Amino acid sequence: AMMYWGMIAAYEVFGPTEFAARLWSAIAGVGSVLLTYRLGRLMFSPSAGFWSGMALASCVQFNVIARAATPDAFLTFFSTLAVLVFVRGTASRQGEPESARRSPDPTWLGQTKFEPSWGCWALAYAAMGCGVLTKGPIGVVLPTGVMGLFLLVVRAGEVEYATEPGWKAAARNAWRWTTRVFAPGHVARTIWSMRPLTALAAVLLVAGPWYALVGIRTDGQWLAGFFGVHNFGRFLNAMENHRGPIFYYLIAFAIGFFPWSVLFTPSFGSMRGLLARGSPWRPGYVLVCAWFAVWVGFFSIAGTKLPSYVVPAYPAVALFTGTFVDRWLREPEVLTRVWARMAWGTVALAGIGMLIAFPIVAHWFLGGDWALAALGVIPLAAAAVGIYFSEQSRVRAAVWTISGLGVVFCLAMFGYGAARVDRHQMSPPLAAAISAATAPGEQPVIGSYRFFRPSFVFYAQGPIEQLRGPEDVAAFFTGHPDSAFLITTDERLGSLDSMLPPDVEVLDARPRFLQPGNVLVLGRIGGAEATASKPEAPETPRASF
Repeated sequence: AMMYWGMIAAYEVFGPTEFAARLWSAIAGVGSVLLTYRLGRLMFSPSAGFWSGMALASCVQFNVIARAATPDAFLTFFSTLAVLVFVRGTASRQGEPESARRSPDPTWLGQTKFEPSWGCWALAYAAMGCGVLTKGPIGVVLPTGVMGLFLLVVRAGEVEYATEPGWKAAARNAWRWTTRVFAPGHVARTIWSMRPLTALAAVLLVAGPWYALVGIRTDGQWLAGFFGVHNFGRFLNAMENHRGPIFYYLIAFAIGFFPWSVLFTPSFGSMRGLLARGSPWRPGYVLVCAWFAVWVGFFSIAGTKLPSYVVPAYPAVALFTGTFVDRWLREPEVLTRVWARMAWGTVALAGIGMLIAFPIVAHWFLGGDWALAALGVIPLAAAAVGIYFSEQSRVRAAVWTISGLGVVFCLAMFGYGAARVDRHQMSPPLAAAISAATAPGEQPVIGSYRFFRPSFVFYAQGPIEQLRGPEDVAAFFTGHPDSAFLITTDERLGSLDSMLPPDVEVLDARPRFLQPGNVLVLGRIGGAEATASKPEAPETPRASF
């Protein structure tokens, strides 16, 4: 309900427009950037916090989610808020050397004990309750898992590792660490210390009333569908053909976190080096790794896979990247010339790939809109500038080049590329065709057969009945003799020929967006002819992703 409450409020102010539908996603996106910045300051340093926020704000996938009318931006915000409450509740000035105290902020530097108060846990679980109102049980299960895994690791104590080289020693060390961290008694004590009764009370207090009310008003049917189908069902099985291999999300992060993803490998090497030397950043790195592992691990074994599912882990990846950038600025030698060339070479290859791929996609699916290839020029130009600064050892200029690439590329992609691609969206013109063919004073009744997009509901400004079989289609037109319309595809039309009334024909056809084939609107001939003199419907506002 959380996303829809935000939309309702925005509609009251701005009307039922796309801007209003997306407004609170954008606000949640900005909020997540600020929370990430604050986390970076608390766990690492002010500079690391700044670059973490910058990386999150200027990567591709996060910008997609922060402008989409979906719950993912809300879930990211509340999950990050819960982590921030936990970190702030355990941060102190203890253990930090006086010389390192550059701000009055508390910090995790030198922190050895992590014992949140009851109030800290209550506030963190309340934030998770808002996540449950946003997207269901994962709003509490996965953030709790992040904090739980962190506490298991930092409270496990030191492990005596074998020092001899070889894979056998490495396997023994991994086994010793695993048995120490996940010892049953240790796990039980950690779970109890996380106040599970407080979690239950806080989540039920925040989210319980709405779930109870909707369950009563739908006789439990909505709850059964939501929890049974859209939570457990999506985890166990690939729904709507959204499947992928176990490494699906590693590829998703490499693409979605562009351009900062070109620093993943040196960032990992930097983290390993700091941890080996006993860096005071260790607690922060443990939390970042736990954050990433819980979200990505959970959805990697799930049946249904979508890039948006792991967006709540993007703040963790941003923190991981921001700490490396902070160290790179202080210790330029941490990024060797070879790694710098490889990073900028990857950016250049991305630009070349866009120059090649975008015209091909445009030829097949977007009416030959070759101008989209211009987006590939931005990474190419940035790669040339970045490699120049790197070769001159001008690290700060090179870092700002990556930042500028992220900002400019996202602005161009959404302000220019999405606007051009949007002209080929099918939902607005199909809705306009239905409006034009509807008799004056009539309310159109719309059904869909084996093809449905949620955006149809927005542009049609009304409900759409999903029909499962040809018999349902026949009953649909029989039950609605006037102003009835059906949305389907040309490949499905053949199975309906014998079931359609003789006065129903194709009123409009549009190419499927980024897919082969056409999407059709079927309606009665008489209804279209009777309204032939009706003024043309105004152009419907279109979506940009």
